[in-house]
Amino acid sequence: MTDEITLELPREPEFHRVAHLVLGGLAVRLNLTIENLEDLELALDAILARTDPSAGDITVRMTPRDGELETVVGPLTEKVLDEIEREGDDGALGLRRVLESTVDDIHVDGAWVRLTKQVKSRG
Repeated sequence: MTDEITLELPREPEFHRVAHLVLGGLAVRLNLTIENLEDLELALDAILARTDPSAGDITVRMTPRDGELETVVGPLTEKVLDEIEREGDDGALGLRRVLESTVDDIHVDGAWVRLTKQVKSRG
């Protein structure tokens, strides 16, 4: 499957629910486990919650591939990108730590972050 869903959303928190609805619909279509859906929602929320509402629209692109779901989010501010790149030394639950515990791969490319989650279908 090579479908791609692209959302362009205002950064205000009330619009984050739209991304959740689309992600939930995609999860149903792909027959994902609830654990996979929850991980993906946590990762997406962790990024969206840190975006600056005055920075214009944000794009969320979801692409299912064989056995994985790739989500690209951006453009992100330097502050958010720095938090993604920074390893948490103090044991705090920073953005990097949240992403590492919910997705399998994190890749920063310019002002964008690509999250890849290995997904399992419900049996």
